[in-house]
Amino acid sequence: MDMNRGVNRQADTQMRANAIMKAYRMHKWISHGIVLLDIFFLIYMVVFKMDYRIDYVVGGFASLLLTISVFALYGVIAAIAILVKWLGGVKIDKALYEECDPFVYEACLDRLHTIFYKERFAALHVMARYYQGDSRSAEEVLRNINLYKLKGMHKLNYYILMSAICFEKGEGMRAAEFEQSYRRSLRKNKKEQMYFQMLCASNNLFRAMENKDYKAAFDFLAKRKVLDAGKCRKWTYIGYSLWEAKIYAGLGDEKSARLNAEYVLAEGGRLVYVERAKALLREMGSAEKEKFANAKSPDGESESAGVSNG
Repeated sequence: MDMNRGVNRQADTQMRANAIMKAYRMHKWISHGIVLLDIFFLIYMVVFKMDYRIDYVVGGFASLLLTISVFALYGVIAAIAILVKWLGGVKIDKALYEECDPFVYEACLDRLHTIFYKERFAALHVMARYYQGDSRSAEEVLRNINLYKLKGMHKLNYYILMSAICFEKGEGMRAAEFEQSYRRSLRKNKKEQMYFQMLCASNNLFRAMENKDYKAAFDFLAKRKVLDAGKCRKWTYIGYSLWEAKIYAGLGDEKSARLNAEYVLAEGGRLVYVERAKALLREMGSAEKEKFANAKSPDGESESAGVSNG
């Protein structure tokens, strides 16, 4: 039964990935078609319409304006082609960011072939595997990535995932090494500084949870949310909800913890967050049963029932 369910799920994953890649390739070919038409348009205008005689017909200044207009239109059409192709890539990203399915996302990545930016594609594969719950495989790929070829958000994700894996393995002290490594590579611009703050906030959140300092954990989570403002996708909110569930559980607010955990279960798709939310709910259920059992005397009566009223 479990084997059949696994086979069916794998088939569904491949079917969904095929549908996404079909839409992506359509955008890609439309983009290429627009580029070809744009090139033909430029050649036609430059070779056949804009020869030396045009200066005598419309004048030198008008001829200059016409030339600028032609190249400007060429640039606009090229930008449209780039936008169309980008929209195709967004369809792949949505598999993870909106549909919360890292398995479909990786299946789509497997169908992409690129000569350039191989390190970036490897980093995207790492994200897919980590959020599937396969931290070991994610770590193996991370160790083979040439960090110096990663920039911007890709580099940030590298450090965040390596740090998270270290915390999960009980090697949280190594996270400080990653922070120092990132600090040494910082450029003097606001975006890089913000990325570094995001890394520190994420690592400090792990540290606060390890130390059971739930108030500090809530503060670090709030800081991370502020740094992420305007860039959050659905899967990000689900991750935040899982953190909030853990913090509320640590503070003893089981109602809020359950609400957040149930949101993760309902909207988390196939992210590893779903299994972690289930584990948290099981822990809370076991703790509640144990608390209820300890509140009773050995003969099954409540301890308070044996207290004299006078």
